[in-house]
Amino acid sequence: MRCAVVAVALLLTASPVGACTFCDGNVRARPTLRMQYAQSKAVLHGKLKNPRFDPKTDEGFTDLHISSALKDDPARGNQNVLVLRQYLPVIGDTPADYLVFCNVAEGKLDVFGGVPAPLAVVEYLKAAAKLESADAPTRLGFFFKHLASPEAIVAADAFVEFARASDTDIVKSAKQFDPAVMRKLIADEKIPGERLGVFAFLLGVSGGPADAAFLAELLKKSPMPERISGSFGGLLAGYVLLAPKDGWAFTTSVLGSDKQPYPARLSAISTVRFFQAYQGNACKPEVLKCCSALLPHGDLADQAIEDLRRWGWWDLSADVFAQFGKPTHSAPIVRRCIVRYALTCPNADAKKFVEAVRRSDPKLVTSVEEQLKLFAPVNPKK
Repeated sequence: MRCAVVAVALLLTASPVGACTFCDGNVRARPTLRMQYAQSKAVLHGKLKNPRFDPKTDEGFTDLHISSALKDDPARGNQNVLVLRQYLPVIGDTPADYLVFCNVAEGKLDVFGGVPAPLAVVEYLKAAAKLESADAPTRLGFFFKHLASPEAIVAADAFVEFARASDTDIVKSAKQFDPAVMRKLIADEKIPGERLGVFAFLLGVSGGPADAAFLAELLKKSPMPERISGSFGGLLAGYVLLAPKDGWAFTTSVLGSDKQPYPARLSAISTVRFFQAYQGNACKPEVLKCCSALLPHGDLADQAIEDLRRWGWWDLSADVFAQFGKPTHSAPIVRRCIVRYALTCPNADAKKFVEAVRRSDPKLVTSVEEQLKLFAPVNPKK
């Protein structure tokens, strides 16, 4: 447990990033209800009625009978029925309660978004809107309590709040998270797979040994379920945080095995990059072992070599140069990557390697040299 505490402490001292690493970029781009509320001039709640099509234009319209205003603007005046330019059928058990977000254009309300909104959604938004200036633990602690909401819109919105939160803010808020809730959500096959990586990261910063065993069991399933493989990187990060020794050993074994699914190995590379970015030299021995495991594999060697070059870590230079003449590493992208590494590396063996390649393939070296001039110099990670 001491190692796990140290790992989390290292994350806390790191520079923040824009959004949670272990969430799909498309999800991170979604606006939350809280953001839409802040951007709105008026936020109105009511019931949908009279959905219809204009037979002349085939445009759809629905009336919103306004019952309350979470946020109002003088442009609404005494208007209690708002015509939405969208066909929103209200059939059978379809909820008629609806919430719209409005701006003002030419003195009139202009609806730019809306969601089905039973009372639970309205109350959730009212509370969320008050958190605009709250610190990360207060804000994320609130949204954590709604990740398992039976109201799908609330649960989805709370998840997007985490997807948009920085890794550093998530770590700072770890005491607000209940590992038992995370385990239940991760195990629930009805939960969208896109959420598992973030949930595993939350578990990693807040859980204990039993949670490490739980994540390890999921990661080692064979064959690997699709929902697990799609979130492999986040699950792996959670495992490493909770059980550093076993987690790093497993990561190295995944990267070094051709039997592992290719997407899982790519995800593992992303997890290694995550820890290197946060912990720098503190995790250097483990990261170097992972890179060393990748080097013999021509399909992914360039990933490790370019990472080592960007980080300014030259410890594996002899191993990198040893791959150059192998048939498995004959792809142009790999050969160029090795030469680029050598031209950047300050070690004596790098100079000898470049001289040898310049004699055998001068065009290759010249081409890579010209490419390097277009990029800023590499600064070793402090």
